[in-house]
Amino acid sequence: MFCPHCGTQNDEGSKFCSNCGKPLKTKKQNSWMLPVALSSMIVLLGSIAGIGYVADWNYGKLLHLSDDASPAPIKEVIVEKEKPLKPISSQQIKTKTVKPDKEKTEVIKESLPRVFTIFTRDGLGSGFLYKKGGLIVTNAHVVAGFTDVVVRNSDGKDAAGKVIGISDRYDVALIRADAFSNLPPLGMESKETPIGTEVIALGSPQGFENSASVGYLTGLNRDMELGFVYEKIYQIDAQIDKGSSGGPLLDAKTGKVIGINSLLYKENNLFGFSIPMHSVISLVDRWASSPMSEIAIASLFGVYDTYTASHDYDSDIAYDDEYTEFYEVEEEDEVVPDDLYDEDSSYEGGFYEENLRDFMTSFREEYEMSIQAGDSTFLMSYLLPGAPTTREFQTFIQEVASDGRIYQFFSTDITDITIQANQALVTLDLSYSVSDSAGEENYIEKSKTYTIVMDAEGYYQISNVIDN
Repeated sequence: MFCPHCGTQNDEGSKFCSNCGKPLKTKKQNSWMLPVALSSMIVLLGSIAGIGYVADWNYGKLLHLSDDASPAPIKEVIVEKEKPLKPISSQQIKTKTVKPDKEKTEVIKESLPRVFTIFTRDGLGSGFLYKKGGLIVTNAHVVAGFTDVVVRNSDGKDAAGKVIGISDRYDVALIRADAFSNLPPLGMESKETPIGTEVIALGSPQGFENSASVGYLTGLNRDMELGFVYEKIYQIDAQIDKGSSGGPLLDAKTGKVIGINSLLYKENNLFGFSIPMHSVISLVDRWASSPMSEIAIASLFGVYDTYTASHDYDSDIAYDDEYTEFYEVEEEDEVVPDDLYDEDSSYEGGFYEENLRDFMTSFREEYEMSIQAGDSTFLMSYLLPGAPTTREFQTFIQEVASDGRIYQFFSTDITDITIQANQALVTLDLSYSVSDSAGEENYIEKSKTYTIVMDAEGYYQISNVIDN
C-alpha cells in the first residue's frame, strides 16, 4: 500500500510508513458520514423536543445515541403535495346576523304612515295598523257607541272605517279601513317589555296629529278599573295627552308596538299608562279572523250610529278622581226604537234571532277563553247578576282551574231559537273533550238550552242553563 503522505510503497498490513514514519490508513472513511450523523442528531433532538423531551426526568438526563453507535440509514420521506383549498361560497358560511338598533328618527319616520287619527261625531283618538287588510287597533272608549268612523293617515287622507271588534270590559277595539288594506303593518311585541326600556309614543294629543314623544317605561303591573279593566299595564313618562288614546307605544330601538296608550295621570300629566300589546293579541286576532256584526257591536254600548258630522275635536272630558281616559264619549240619550219602549222605561221585546245568534256566539267564545284562563270575569257581562246560574259558572271555572282539567272544544252549533214574550230560549249542540290531571281524556257531546232575558237597558243576559 502507498503512503498517502510521501507516496512510498509499504508492505500490506503496515501501520506506519517506512519512509516518513507517519501512520497509514487501513480503511478509507466515507466523507458523508459526519454530515449525515450530524443531520440525524439534529432530527432526533428535534423529535425529542417535539414530543416533550423523551427523557429520564427522574435523573435529569436526556436520552441520546451513544458515541460509538452506527448511524441509522436515512429513510426517504415522501411528503404528499397539499391539495388546493376549494373556495367557500357565501352561502356556505353561516353567520348569525344581529340587526343593529334603529335610530329614533328612523323608527318615527317608518312608523308614522301606519299611525292614524280616528274621528267620531263626539271627538277623536288615535290608532295604528295591526295587520294587513287595513286592520287598525285603538281604544274601545275612542269608538264606543259607533260602528262607522273616519280614519285619517299621516298625509291627511281621510277614509271610511268600520268597527269590527270591541270589548266593554277591556279598553280595546279593532277597525277595518279598506283604503289602507295594502299598507304593511307595524311589528308587534309578543312578550312583556322590561322596565327602563326607552319608548316612543305616537298619536294626536289634543288633536295635534303626527306627534311623537320619547320617554321610558317606568313601571309594570299597574292594575286599575275605570269603566274598563286595566290589568298589568305599563307606566310611562313619555308625554301623552287627550287624543293620544289608542296610539301605539313603540320600543325605541326595535320599532315594535309594545303597548296601547290609554290613560293619563291627571295630577301632574307627567306620566301615563299603556295597555301591554302582548296581553290583547289573542283578543284582537279573534276579531280579525271572525269580525263582530254591527248589531253585536252596538248591543255592547246601546248606540246605533254612523259618522256623518264634521271632524271637530270635543275638549269636554269627564275626569275620574285620580285618572282620566284620554277620550270619553259624552253621555247622550240611547237611541231606542219606538216600538220597543213603553211608559215604564223598559223594553217590551227586542229579541231577534240574528241578535241572539251573535250574542250566544260571543258568549261561547268568552266562555272557552274563561276556562282556559281560569278566570270567570270574562263572562260577567253575559250573565244575569245574582242568578244561581251565574254563581254556578263562577264555581265551575274555579274548580277547573284548581284541579288541572283541560278542555278542548270542537263544535258549537245553535240548533233552535224560541222567542217568547219576556225571554228567549237558545239551544246549542256541543262537542268537546276533557282531560284530567292524570291525562285521561273523555269525549263529550251534549245539548244545552240557555234562557236569555233583557235588562232595563236592553242588554241580553243569561239567566239559566239546562242540560238536555
